[in-house]
Amino acid sequence: MDQHKKQHRGVRYIGRSFALLGTTLAIILAILVGVVWVLEKGPSPTITELFCRSVRETSAMRWVANVFLTDEEIDQFKSQNTETLATDSVNTSLIRVQQGTQTDSETGEDEDSGLELIDIAQGTIKGKLLIVKDPSRVILGTSNNFGQEAGLQLTDMVAKYDGIAGINGGGFNDENGRGNGGIPQGLVINEGELVWGSAYGTYNVIGFDANHILHVGTMTGQEAMDRGLYYGVSFVTHDGLASALVINGEVQYKNLTSGVNPRTAIGQCADGSVLLLVLDGRSINTLGATMEDICNVMLEYGAINVGNLDGGSSTVMVYEGEIINACASVTGPRNIPTGFIVLKEG
Repeated sequence: MDQHKKQHRGVRYIGRSFALLGTTLAIILAILVGVVWVLEKGPSPTITELFCRSVRETSAMRWVANVFLTDEEIDQFKSQNTETLATDSVNTSLIRVQQGTQTDSETGEDEDSGLELIDIAQGTIKGKLLIVKDPSRVILGTSNNFGQEAGLQLTDMVAKYDGIAGINGGGFNDENGRGNGGIPQGLVINEGELVWGSAYGTYNVIGFDANHILHVGTMTGQEAMDRGLYYGVSFVTHDGLASALVINGEVQYKNLTSGVNPRTAIGQCADGSVLLLVLDGRSINTLGATMEDICNVMLEYGAINVGNLDGGSSTVMVYEGEIINACASVTGPRNIPTGFIVLKEG
């Protein structure tokens, strides 16, 4: 009889535990639904717009915009598709690649490394900026066998090339946030060869020519090859927002309408120095950054040309074998097909 009572008490205890867990989850779900309702149907049109633009830029959470809003209401928050709009070509004469590197006594740049790592903390945005004085040290890293194997985590990709640092690169197929990083988005040029994409397709290209000058803009695969690109990737947002943010010192305002999310970008200064930028997001420390935030940081540090790379949960910077920014992916660093790698030596 005592044994029967103990078993009965155990069943009741387990039942109450499950009931408590179910109630807790229901309360959390109700709170989340309430928060989404306030963000989408609340009194602030500005917050509604920013929220919708932000979730629409994601692969896994785009559907959230439709929880309380109709397609017609969401349409007004879609970014204008600029994917195929013509852009100016990069004026390579504006970039004068300097030979050798010097220590800056004011900034404390390491003469031996030729690198300067800066913490970015401006208002609500936070992240890391790596300045690479010698652009010949920046190469394109790739995973193995596009379309056949999963991509690599950035730490593994940097190690593959015996690099000292790196950032994630171009976009990749990521249906519902479940992509394995094995299929690049758009175009990939590696060591002067078009290894992914078509010579006749039009892409938003970010890459370097054989003289280590950064090119950004809309071009066909053949035009990219004709311009002498040695490395190149492409990226556009889900709504078709193009990747060129600054060309020849001119901000491309048509490409700045965005939400707030983690961001990755690459830029180049007039002296050839390369700027690698990651801005964190989706955390209690910072919600993220806009395309305009990228421009503001890059222009502050002297960028002439700037391209927006894949962001969100893919945004990662590796330095000396470690991830040094706050990765937004809840499952850990993502597999990616491409990244810009900084070699230990030029």
